[in-house]
Amino acid sequence: MEQQDNPPKQAHSNEPRGGEDNQIKDKRKRKPQRNKQRGGKKSGQPEGTKDLTTNIRFLQISKLIRAFKPVTLNGTPIKTLINQIKEKETNEPDYFKNQYKNHARLSNLQKYLLEFMKNQPDSTIYISMCLKPSDPEFPFELDRLQLNISIPANYPKDKTQRPKIVVLNDDIPRGFAVNVELGFKRIVTIAQGQLVDEEIELVDGPGLLSMILTLDKYLELFLKQEKKETIKFVKTIKKPEPVKKESAKKPEPKPKQVTINKQVKQVPREVLDMRNQLIDQMCSKLGESVKLFKKSSQENYYKVTLPVLNINSELIPELWRRNKSIDVMLSIPINYPEGQLSISMANNFSSNLILNYCQDDQFKLVQITKQYRGYEKNLMNNFSKFKFDTNSLLIVLNWLSNNIGSFCLSEKEFNTWKENLLIYLQ
Repeated sequence: MEQQDNPPKQAHSNEPRGGEDNQIKDKRKRKPQRNKQRGGKKSGQPEGTKDLTTNIRFLQISKLIRAFKPVTLNGTPIKTLINQIKEKETNEPDYFKNQYKNHARLSNLQKYLLEFMKNQPDSTIYISMCLKPSDPEFPFELDRLQLNISIPANYPKDKTQRPKIVVLNDDIPRGFAVNVELGFKRIVTIAQGQLVDEEIELVDGPGLLSMILTLDKYLELFLKQEKKETIKFVKTIKKPEPVKKESAKKPEPKPKQVTINKQVKQVPREVLDMRNQLIDQMCSKLGESVKLFKKSSQENYYKVTLPVLNINSELIPELWRRNKSIDVMLSIPINYPEGQLSISMANNFSSNLILNYCQDDQFKLVQITKQYRGYEKNLMNNFSKFKFDTNSLLIVLNWLSNNIGSFCLSEKEFNTWKENLLIYLQ
């Protein structure tokens, strides 16, 4: 054995040696290869590269997309990404074999994720997916929750970088969508161990899949919460007033949060009967164009698809004309027709049209989005102030459908239109 550890120089000569010496020589040749593998370098990987297949972020995303098939990754349809990976493997058969350990076990989506994380290590990953409520007694008319989840680059090591979701359903009013998004934020905080919550219990651990499963479990809870009102920033100019000395001593009490307790007074039976009759008439006449989203003790929410009848009217926003219809959420209070109707645009309705029809640069898209938000705001405000001469929901919606362009006008222009309308009807 000493001779094996300290081989004589003759061992490297070209002269043939005995069988035993040849065996010793073969062992010496193989030995450095074994040592090389023990040295920590991953087989098949370039020198100095990290094994991203063991990255916690990658493993959590992999687990998530195995359970819920994504629709897009980073805005690109899954089918397109799979074709890109297959093309890469056709052109470079050994590429992934040389890059990643256990390459044969990786799916095409995992290969895409690894390439993205390697080439853009500081970038957020965006996954759009659908979540079908698992509760067989789920009380809402919601087939699937469509959402986009963003996973920051340093998740989960950096707890300030948290996954977030955006609800994409256009049949969920924005206020309720915000409740779901805030509910997911609450789940993430619990999963990170930064909040103890007696109401919410995580499903199957603290990872991304657990967060989505927990969202599914408590989706009804979040949707039942009071609809969040969108925040409006109003620029006000205050007149300078002399400050009284007494007021300096006594701090003004903070105005109480106007939590309007929407406990409607006892509604007379005849009003309820009238309301139900009007709703039945609307639903039977409009058929599939109207869909109940939420029914509560205070109000009913319906998603209504209104046809754009005057396609040639320049008052109607161009994208709405091209789409030939708009989606609105109609709120019918429990005491209607004594109470007032209100409408809001379906969540992300105009934003989705902009993405589908517009190919402009980012700056132009921002300007177009701002413009359409103005149209939506005008439509909602003008509807709330317009006095319809009927209680019929069907007639109200028909009137709105025939005059969409006018309801999109600014307040001043809309008032002028109403005055001209009154003159015309007299």
